[in-house]
Amino acid sequence: MIKKILRIILISLLPLYLLAAYIVFSNKGNEETCSEVLISIGDSIDAPFLKIKDVKYMLSKNGVSPVGKPFSKVNTYKIQQTLEENRIIRRAVCYKTPGNILRIDIEQRNPILRVMGINGDFYIDDRGEYMPTSSNFTAHVPVASGYITKDDIKKDIYKFALFLDSNDFWRAQIDQIYVDSKGEVELIPKVGNNTIYLGDFTNFETKLDNLMIFYKKGLSKRGWNVYKTINLKYDNQVICTK
Repeated sequence: MIKKILRIILISLLPLYLLAAYIVFSNKGNEETCSEVLISIGDSIDAPFLKIKDVKYMLSKNGVSPVGKPFSKVNTYKIQQTLEENRIIRRAVCYKTPGNILRIDIEQRNPILRVMGINGDFYIDDRGEYMPTSSNFTAHVPVASGYITKDDIKKDIYKFALFLDSNDFWRAQIDQIYVDSKGEVELIPKVGNNTIYLGDFTNFETKLDNLMIFYKKGLSKRGWNVYKTINLKYDNQVICTK
């Protein structure tokens, strides 16, 4: 009697088992794929170093493009790692959203100086990191050229560029920085037809403070183009030649 009851139960449960198995295996064969990738690039209006097509190309080139792949197998961490290998990108955040849509939010690096020296042509960002130039956009930042080594950048030039970037007046005034073979620094201003001799980068803040006083008391009365050179290399002195 018990065997008969168990047999009836098993027979009655068989259709449910077959239905469940069909659903499981059919879903495996038709797993939903990634339908779309939405990419957001911060500050891309003011500084379009990267375009969305560039990001998609990076994903495709490195074999991590998620479009058409099973959504559950999309590796968001791998995508982030791949994108952050690009030195223009400071941070990439990748996450899944409903509708099998993958979102990627990108933060670009912020350049404060362009270096055109013996080690090549590149930017330095506000954290002192190297950043490549872009064919899409040229940043309006001071340009440093001449005999500039990587040690010079870490020791002096980054600090000087950070100071310029933090000061509204000097950021707008200093256009070019030239370092000669002896480490002597020349500054080319945007306003005024003259060359500013800084000496080296020692006490550059004090030297620029002295220059600011001279601008206010001297050039404001005589005009910006009276002097050909302005020499700041000697302590607490501003020496000019017409």
